[in-house]
Amino acid sequence: MISISADKKFSIILPNTNKALAEVLKNASPKELELITTGKDLKSIMNSLLKESSQNSGADKMLLELVKNNPTLKELGSVNENIKNLLSNLKSDKNLEPTLKLIQKFLPDIKELKNTNIKSTIENSGVFLESKLKNVQNPQIKLKNLLNELSTLLTKSKLPTAKVLATQVKELLSSESLKELSNNKVTHIKENHKVLESIAKRVQNIVDKFTTELKRANPITTKEFEAKLTKLEHILQPKNLEKENFTLLMLQDSLKQVTQTLQTSFTKESKGFLDALNKIFQSLKSIKQSQLPPKAVLEQIVVDKKIPTEIKNIIENIKSSIQNSDSLFSKPVKAIVNELTLLKSPHKLSNEQSIKELLSNDLKAVLHKTSDEMSKSTIPSHVEAAKQMDKLSLQIDYYQLVSHLSNSSSLYIPFNWEDMQEGNITIKKAQNDKFYCDIDLKLKEYGELKLRLIIYEKNQLNIHINSDNDEFKTIIKENIPSLRKALIDIQITPREIRFFNTKNSTITYDNDIRDLGMGFEVKV
Repeated sequence: MISISADKKFSIILPNTNKALAEVLKNASPKELELITTGKDLKSIMNSLLKESSQNSGADKMLLELVKNNPTLKELGSVNENIKNLLSNLKSDKNLEPTLKLIQKFLPDIKELKNTNIKSTIENSGVFLESKLKNVQNPQIKLKNLLNELSTLLTKSKLPTAKVLATQVKELLSSESLKELSNNKVTHIKENHKVLESIAKRVQNIVDKFTTELKRANPITTKEFEAKLTKLEHILQPKNLEKENFTLLMLQDSLKQVTQTLQTSFTKESKGFLDALNKIFQSLKSIKQSQLPPKAVLEQIVVDKKIPTEIKNIIENIKSSIQNSDSLFSKPVKAIVNELTLLKSPHKLSNEQSIKELLSNDLKAVLHKTSDEMSKSTIPSHVEAAKQMDKLSLQIDYYQLVSHLSNSSSLYIPFNWEDMQEGNITIKKAQNDKFYCDIDLKLKEYGELKLRLIIYEKNQLNIHINSDNDEFKTIIKENIPSLRKALIDIQITPREIRFFNTKNSTITYDNDIRDLGMGFEVKV
């Protein structure tokens, strides 16, 4: 079993808690041990997982090389394959069916990617367990902070409903129940549960009241409409108005979605915005992209009619109108109410419950708990499953150690993909808010594939593709238009796609920034 204390400072990278580090130190030569334990470098390694460091020390580099070259760690194999082997073992024993279902959720099929919360899947891969535990916020303290923020914001509203909500918030903040809970005066379990129920009920009332008012609000103040405006703005970015990226149908669809929402608005300003955009929409409908070359379409839209400029001006006016709407429907208030929605039940207000849920949804925690239980059994299938779980725990420790030593986030691909033999992801932040994502794959049919994604200026993207398989490169090139459209559709601008041969490529984090200012292109 894992013993957890919410306010405990975790020393994660220690030989007695990180199996990968213990393995490396066991096999290190006296000279190597002397080098990696001098000065403050090893101490910094021991302190915490994934803590950003201002310098890449020599000892860190030395230890990283020892980790990557350790024979035992190199021969661990693919995490995905090991999880599949474990699942196969668990299927052989009906008594292990609960454990089977528990582990299965940590390796969703990549075919179900559209229906999967990718962020949650990665966070629960086990690599970030200790980091998440260190950042667990006491839900009762979080509730008080949210209520105080909401109270301040509601005072700016002119609506009568806001005054009612403000009163409810202040009453909850000054209630004896919240004071007792925050000061840890409630000790009896039953008494504690009653207090939590009382607070949760009052939070529920506040959320329900706000939800009711939101339904009566101007639809242009909603989050959904904000997303539609953002998408339209993205399509009108200069790089997305170039012939390689521009699709008339995408602009028409986006305009249509915005005008449809404006139609449901009850303000005079919205009618004016609707009329102006509808006029532009009708003008665009008269242009048939399929009958004209891309250059001619863009000339009609951009040069002759200056449509993008007109739409941008209308969008700015819409934004100004939204900002002048009542503060009750402002983004900060909505964000707080969304947070409160997560705290409207008693168990969500329990700090113990928060940690329990975190542990039950993290692979590393589940592996530790179940392997500990199975190791006490003498049944062969249980013993074998426990060994496989220990091996997976060691692999997760390996990724955690590599992450810290390389000042990045290194993890396996937590998806079941039949066409993949091995897969790893490394995410690293560079200067000026540039982010690198390296995806290294070994595919069963096409061999090694290395992808480097470079994102900068919030939504500008460069893609470098390394492969020696010409057939696979051809397949990718044929699908570039679809890729480009999909990226623009989610408000990411593809600036460059380059192809390299794996054997001849020596791209580093420094020398591939030179092309960040280039337009979208495909190069081999």
